[in-house]
Amino acid sequence: MKIGMLAAAVAVCLVTPCAFAQSKADVDYRIVDRIAGRDGGYDFATIDQANGRLLIARTDAIERVDLASRTVTDALAPAKRGHEVIVLDGGATVFETDGETGLARFVAADTGKVLAEVPTGTKPDAAFLDPATGLIAVMNAGDGSIALVDPKTRSLAGKITVGGGLEYGVADGKGGAFVNIEDGNAIARIDLKARRRTGMIALSGCDGPTGLALVANGTRLITACANRVALVVDAKTGKTLATLQIGADPDAVLVDAARGLAFIPCGGTGTLVAISITDPDQIAVVAVIPTQRGAKTGAIDLRDGRIYLPTATFTAPAPGAKRGQPIAGSFTVLVLAPAEKGKKALQYLNAAAYEPTRLVPAPAAKGSPEEAIELKRSHALIDGASPERKAQAKADSDTENPSIFDAATGRDLKSLPNTWALLKLIQGETDLAINDSKVKFGRIRPWGVDNTIINCENEPGAKPTRGYPSGHSGLGYSVGWTLAQLMPDKASDILARAKDYAVSREICGAHFASDTEASHVIGTLTAWTLFNDPRLAGLYDAARAELAAPANR
Repeated sequence: MKIGMLAAAVAVCLVTPCAFAQSKADVDYRIVDRIAGRDGGYDFATIDQANGRLLIARTDAIERVDLASRTVTDALAPAKRGHEVIVLDGGATVFETDGETGLARFVAADTGKVLAEVPTGTKPDAAFLDPATGLIAVMNAGDGSIALVDPKTRSLAGKITVGGGLEYGVADGKGGAFVNIEDGNAIARIDLKARRRTGMIALSGCDGPTGLALVANGTRLITACANRVALVVDAKTGKTLATLQIGADPDAVLVDAARGLAFIPCGGTGTLVAISITDPDQIAVVAVIPTQRGAKTGAIDLRDGRIYLPTATFTAPAPGAKRGQPIAGSFTVLVLAPAEKGKKALQYLNAAAYEPTRLVPAPAAKGSPEEAIELKRSHALIDGASPERKAQAKADSDTENPSIFDAATGRDLKSLPNTWALLKLIQGETDLAINDSKVKFGRIRPWGVDNTIINCENEPGAKPTRGYPSGHSGLGYSVGWTLAQLMPDKASDILARAKDYAVSREICGAHFASDTEASHVIGTLTAWTLFNDPRLAGLYDAARAELAAPANR
């Protein structure tokens, strides 16, 4: 397990067969909180469901977070390159693996008192509690063995020689287990009762398997690979059933069986890949959720479905360096939750900086000479538009997503998972910023000012309010600016499309010219801010790589 500093890997769109189902409307997770902690390395995390606590294996300590109060205990107990944390005894005890000392440690969860230390082997890393034998299996990455620790006696019960660089392992609930062999590109079958390795599953197409999970009632394995894919494997036959496209630097597979989902945090790309596991024969990616570069492990609170991802903000890698450096004071735990209708808030932008009166001037007052001038322009534009242009305006009105740039980019943007996730994030942040201004200014739309103007949207019960700025135009200008930076050879066509999309709002009678210009300001500012956010650098790199690949139209 590589800990702390993370690779600034660039995810590319693979041309080999990969399963990617477009995002489902009900798979929508957002960052709803960030819990700060002290700086330092981090690895696996777990949730004490009974007591509502998050536990994180840090480089030099076990960190504990009370989820209800957000109280952080930075160093519950010492560690030396802590890797794994397991909750025992209904939350009374924590088990931790110590990569540097070769020890496993039992700790009192309330006081941090070290109750026992057990030598396990060289570089103990991942571990799991086997329900069938009652033993804890510890993967010793340094010597290729599995140490079996009895939590009742807090002593070593035996060892199993496996061979290779052991990574994550999972129990099958029947006394067997599966363990990733990182340097062997394979999964080892283990009989924990007989204490021996019983077979190997070759992982063709997987380079460096790390995270591993057993899903679909124990019939399918999902293994995350360093070469930006995850394999779905038949647990019985060992046959690879699907290759899923994920991101760079994955290190865990998190499972929420109740919601029918698995998640792979990809630290290099800064994404959380959501996978549907409800049908064992149709396991596929259903969403790519932006997180932050460095977020490669985590834990799910099964009580409410919230996902906790430890990470930090990293600088750009120096020339020739593999990874950047963590910025002081930036360690945080991202909290993601299923999105609730009407309760979305900014995830990356600073809300204070987007206070409406700091961004755009107030629009022309109702009935003012300035409004009359704008109304005259609206009439001229609408009256001068051809039937074809009016039809385009209606089509633009009905299409409020980044696919409006498919023709200008020469790409089917929705088929590029990282690009689509990035562009939808930009659209979402822009829309929230614009909505604040809509509420603040409450401007009446052209068709509400002059009833001779026909609103092409023609939505039953629609009210002619919230006209300033324009949400559609904000999408066009923010996403357009971003795509122009990622595809500079197509910038002229992309920016022209953004402008034309904004003009469609005027032809539709939905907005005045100043509404769309205000959106130009907010949309461009939003896009520039996110483009320069180091937390999102991995996702921009992944999108740039996808867009640079041969056109997929």
